[in-house]
Amino acid sequence: MTNTHSRLIWVILTALAVFLGYLYWQQQQPTSGRGAGAPVAVSTAMVSVKPMIRQITSLGNGIANNSVQIVTPASDFLIELNIQEGKQVTAGDVIARLNNVQQLARVAELSAVLTDQRRQLDRLQNLATTQATAQSLLDEQQTRVNTTLAQLDIAKAQLNELTIRAPFDGYLGLRRVSQGAYVNAGTVLTTLDDLNTLKVEFSVAEHYLAEIKRGMPVNVTNVAYGNIDFTGEVSAIDTRLDPVTRSVRVHATLDNSDLRLRPGMLLNVKVELANVSALQISERALIPQQNKQFVFVVNSDNTVSQREIEVGQRIPGWVEVVSGLEEGEEIVVEGIQKIRPGAVINKVGAR
Repeated sequence: MTNTHSRLIWVILTALAVFLGYLYWQQQQPTSGRGAGAPVAVSTAMVSVKPMIRQITSLGNGIANNSVQIVTPASDFLIELNIQEGKQVTAGDVIARLNNVQQLARVAELSAVLTDQRRQLDRLQNLATTQATAQSLLDEQQTRVNTTLAQLDIAKAQLNELTIRAPFDGYLGLRRVSQGAYVNAGTVLTTLDDLNTLKVEFSVAEHYLAEIKRGMPVNVTNVAYGNIDFTGEVSAIDTRLDPVTRSVRVHATLDNSDLRLRPGMLLNVKVELANVSALQISERALIPQQNKQFVFVVNSDNTVSQREIEVGQRIPGWVEVVSGLEEGEEIVVEGIQKIRPGAVINKVGAR
């Protein structure tokens, strides 16, 4: 009975060893088969020349080309208020007027005094020609005229300050006060924005400082308008970098005559650094080995050979080929981990 059990155990162990050997052989068989010429399914693509657009993406804020708060220069009652919210005004238009009765009276008074003093000065000058008056009296009268004239200029300036005018062409904002209200100096009446041209302020990393220039094209999008592109150009680059973020502030200007963009909007900004034609391949085709880059090139007999290439600039998903490949050659893009030099391939999804 014991010998029968022993023989049964040996039979089971022998069968198990044979089965494990068969499994090992099966695992090794595909690799050896491929090397011998069993086709391997891969995806290939043709090497071609395409436009290579290098660009910077950033988030920016919309800023009015010119923007001010319209404030009162003095404390008094508002006797005139010409604020129609959202209305376009031109430079010099009257926006508001403070009570100016006292200043008008002051200007009138000084004008009358000045007229009388000038008349006396003319009389003394006529007498001086006949030496009938002293030169000192003439000088005193001239001083009075000059003093009154200076006082009149100050009074006129104060009178003009009570009339608030638009400093530039733009659009009025929301009205903050009502006509007839008593306002203190510095009270905000409304805002004025030049919206026909919109500035976009955004930051660019120090890495791109040597490449970004004034006049470069800029594309801007906003969630309110979906995929609509607003085009402009870089107009100014700050002279200083932020020491914390190591970035530089950049301004771009956009034509906004249709008034779709507004100050304060969050904008997606793309700055085009370069747009040149270059020999390109997909990044998925690269086989990095140490400090070198290789690709699998498809031969005429559907075998592959490994070739070293020199790469240049990169954009998302694509890389420039400086040397090692020619336009029209075919390379393996997907499935490179399943093949080795000399392997036979079966093209699936060639592009």
